[in-house]
Amino acid sequence: MKTFIRIYIDTNVLINYCTGQPTETAALDFLFKKKRREVLFTSSLAIVQTVANLQTAKKTRKAYSREQTIEYIERLRQKITVANLTDEDITEGFSYANKDIEDNIHYVLSKKMKCDAIITNNVSDFDYFKDIAVMKPERGILSVRIK
Repeated sequence: MKTFIRIYIDTNVLINYCTGQPTETAALDFLFKKKRREVLFTSSLAIVQTVANLQTAKKTRKAYSREQTIEYIERLRQKITVANLTDEDITEGFSYANKDIEDNIHYVLSKKMKCDAIITNNVSDFDYFKDIAVMKPERGILSVRIK
């Protein structure tokens, strides 16, 4: 079993954590207890996407209030280091032939932070990138060993 030291958390996992989805809640709570903030990463892009999603009503839930949204994001920011998105990151994301530019940018940000793995619900979105491990949240609990 490989030990992953630096882990990038994709937007969909953040959203599902904030909305109380059991798998993501268990996975991130496990990581939050076992890992220091300096080894868990997301990006300013993922944070803004999470904010937008939380403040939008969905079929199964009401939109979160401003206060609720800030509370969840602040909780995440206490546990995860946020990498800032730059113009250069966007340009580099454009350079990959992978069809989903947004995922390309998430990949660029994960590499910028020297991550060993990405935790996402959309593993196939990162199939193009062979130099980083990509795991679903439930697998992340089993695959992430603590040094």
